[in-house]
Amino acid sequence: MSKIVIVVRTILFHLAVGALVLAFVPTAPLFFTSDRRRARRLILRFLGVMRLLLRWIAGIDERIEGIANLPPGPYLLASRHESAWEVLFFSLFFDDPAAFAKQEIFANPLGGLFARIGGHIGIDRHGDLAGVKAAFEAARQTVAAGRSILIFPSGTRHVEGRDRIQPGVSALYELLKVPCVPVTLDSGRCWPPGSWLRYPGTIRVRIGRPIAAGLDRRRFMAELREGLGLAAEEVGRPSASAPPPAVPSASGEGRRPGVDARVIEP
Repeated sequence: MSKIVIVVRTILFHLAVGALVLAFVPTAPLFFTSDRRRARRLILRFLGVMRLLLRWIAGIDERIEGIANLPPGPYLLASRHESAWEVLFFSLFFDDPAAFAKQEIFANPLGGLFARIGGHIGIDRHGDLAGVKAAFEAARQTVAAGRSILIFPSGTRHVEGRDRIQPGVSALYELLKVPCVPVTLDSGRCWPPGSWLRYPGTIRVRIGRPIAAGLDRRRFMAELREGLGLAAEEVGRPSASAPPPAVPSASGEGRRPGVDARVIEP
């Protein structure tokens, strides 16, 4: 596809999203009520329509494999991070988990409103100990209430840092005492970080085998590295991306209720 066509389709997509925002303006009062569940459902509907626009106009679809690997109860979803695509749309595929988000998002008037309504957790990336403890405690309470947690172990979607694992991930795993589900994806091909262009294609998301709760830190980190397709010696510094790990086949009987029909098993 020519660059001109990609530019035109991208512009049309952004214009369509702007029109979608205007269409949702009459529902704005719901965001300031005490009924957070209704407001959260509204946000999910908005994202659902935005996903359709992305498919119809920009030509970006998704293929999600390994849904049957998701545990029945709350879990820690540890995903590779390549673009804003997974930040926006993972809520539609993974039972709306609460995500760790940088504090800058909460400082944004619109983004902060959506993040707070969505029940997401702000964390200071500069390492403030009190802030980290507060964020971890919020995650523990969220899991106790029956909701899963989403983290991006690298802490960044930029190429030079997205192949590492931040050390706090193992501490969070130990605190939450729930299975950890590794996820790999290639969203950066279609939605590159730092670019306004949207390139047509199918984003492949692969859900790996869950890592059981209660492992010691060294074994957990080794299994997480394997699940994220990272070589052991590469953790903690930038590296070349490894291919996503294979996901065992599973029957359609493992499909979770409410998952979109386009989400498939391997």
